[in-house]
Amino acid sequence: MKRSMTLFLLILIAVIAYNGVYTIESGEETVITRFGEYARTETQAGLKWKIPLVEQKYTVNVAEVRRLEFGFTTTQDVSPGLLPSYDRSLSNDSLMLTGDENLVNVEAIVQFRVSDSKDFLFNVDDQIGTLNTVAVSTIRRSVANNVLDEVLTDNKVGIQQEIRDDLQGICDSYEIGLQITAVQLQDVYPPEEVDDAFKDISRAKADKESKINEAVSYENKVIPDARGEASKLISEAEAYKEDRIRRANGDVANFNAVYEKYILGKTVTRTRLYIETLEDVLPGKEIYIVGEDGNTLKFLPLQGVTGQGGVE
Repeated sequence: MKRSMTLFLLILIAVIAYNGVYTIESGEETVITRFGEYARTETQAGLKWKIPLVEQKYTVNVAEVRRLEFGFTTTQDVSPGLLPSYDRSLSNDSLMLTGDENLVNVEAIVQFRVSDSKDFLFNVDDQIGTLNTVAVSTIRRSVANNVLDEVLTDNKVGIQQEIRDDLQGICDSYEIGLQITAVQLQDVYPPEEVDDAFKDISRAKADKESKINEAVSYENKVIPDARGEASKLISEAEAYKEDRIRRANGDVANFNAVYEKYILGKTVTRTRLYIETLEDVLPGKEIYIVGEDGNTLKFLPLQGVTGQGGVE
């Protein structure tokens, strides 16, 4: 009888001990509580053991990247050979107001993972619901901080970063144990009632960009030609300037040389300059000699004596 009791106790102890064995997979963490109070967090993968009946375990996948969808719902997951399917009718939280008081539909995705399993399990009752509420508020606030063009195209990357930073700050203040890995504005589009007007605006913007590109292209063509012509004219002007300077310097040198001779013999120099000037002026001209009384003197014309005018 005593032997059977001992065997029973051994079997009972073995069963209880076996029930305390558990496994942690790669990418998981297990939080252990003892009598309902936090005891420890097991982070290493492998075979583990806890005290049966005294300790409880809570396993959290900390490697999985999860997502929240706003403005649409995925009705078919991505699988090989298939594209994801979305349904906008299942969500009514996409219509938002921009900073310039325009209505726009915003479809966004928030990706996150558990960064602290203890905080995730014990600090907030409804972790995902809390994140969903905070994310909707943050997205609306960020859209309201920007004008329509920035939300549609110009500043989508900046808005995504703004939402991510704000969400992470709120999660840290709540100590919710979540890390926001990415925020994506999947699609931003106007309400159906004003869709035609938005398309007209888009076409006008496209025309504007086209005209700007044409103007820039024309500018890039004309300005180099104008600069080339300007450079040519400047070069010609510089050459003309150098030529005029050289000529002026030559005239100055010649004048100085004449002046030096003039100083040495003023009367002779004046006479010589007068004769040289007459030699330059008189050839080919008819000559008249006037006397002191103002009457023209008769003289023997010598034109043609040397073979010109038929006189030998």
